[in-house]
Amino acid sequence: MAHKQRVAYLDYLRLVAILGVITIHVATSLNFYRQDYASLNWQILNFWDGLSRFCVPVFIMISGAIFLNPDFDLSWEKLFKKYLRRIVVSYLIWQLIYCGWYYFAKEGDLVTVAKFLIGSYDHLWYLPMIAGLYLVTPLLRPLARRRQLLEYYLLLALLFAWLLPTGLDLIRLWPKPPKHMADALAAFKRLLGKLDLQTVMGFGGYYMAGYYFSQAHMSKRNLYFVQALCLLGAGATIGLSGWLTAKAGHLRLTLYSYNSFFVLLESSAVFLSLQMLKPRLWSEEVLGELAGSVMGIYLLHPLLIYYWGKTPVWQLAASNSAWLGNFDFCQQFRYRLALAQEQIFGPLAFIGLTRRRIHVIFIKTRQ
Repeated sequence: MAHKQRVAYLDYLRLVAILGVITIHVATSLNFYRQDYASLNWQILNFWDGLSRFCVPVFIMISGAIFLNPDFDLSWEKLFKKYLRRIVVSYLIWQLIYCGWYYFAKEGDLVTVAKFLIGSYDHLWYLPMIAGLYLVTPLLRPLARRRQLLEYYLLLALLFAWLLPTGLDLIRLWPKPPKHMADALAAFKRLLGKLDLQTVMGFGGYYMAGYYFSQAHMSKRNLYFVQALCLLGAGATIGLSGWLTAKAGHLRLTLYSYNSFFVLLESSAVFLSLQMLKPRLWSEEVLGELAGSVMGIYLLHPLLIYYWGKTPVWQLAASNSAWLGNFDFCQQFRYRLALAQEQIFGPLAFIGLTRRRIHVIFIKTRQ
């Protein structure tokens, strides 16, 4: 993989992943936490949120596919002076921007602002996380080059980072589990804690899986199997989260975790499907421009969602999430959407900060 060469399917994955990020944040902004959890409205939001949980794992897999590839030119100087510095600078600048915006525009309190400054403002948590993976990349690259060691690492991650924790969470969340089962579960979790397998926990498994999958070559028959796993993972995430929440009467979203086994199935299937299908929707130039704007979209989209949330179209959607099945509601939704576009998006200049330059994309509306 040459340094400056773009890989088309990775660019398509970037676009699909950022769409998933936006979908999650839009769903949670539509009164997600303030609805009757047994209602159709909330279940529809649960559908879109659960369907999009692949987004962060796919972004991590993209990084792993690039940075762990031995053909990728990654010297110590480039790692620290280019890639890590870019992440750190972006993080610090946007932390200040969002904390200032939260305090002045949203009239937030100083205590919360201080918590954001010490920790991370909402979506910005991803930047220090990926910086941590960059820091250990020089240790993981030699491991990734040896297929047997790589597969052993992924096997440990599968068992101890994804499969066992998800199984234990399901037992714990199941309605009215027997007391002896709860006691046995607690004892087993303490035993797992004593193993202390931090090396394969967290997002490192996705990082390594990204490189592993990037080297895979599948037949069409295997692709069908992978896509079936995608449906299984998404269906289990959506169905079990909705059922457990409705049964409990309060949120039971443990399976939304990016380290859920079902999210792993969904994320892996999305990555492998686009890798094999290699879509050709746009020219290389257009695709490169779109994918190059993903970082800017990631950084700015919460601001756009917040201000669009004050428009009539958003208030309409927030009042009734079941608009997907209501024709009259869809007609009204389309009318208000056109009105909102005319009022807001016509003059809007969307500024996307990318790795190499600043893209200014003017959003034009139909006259």
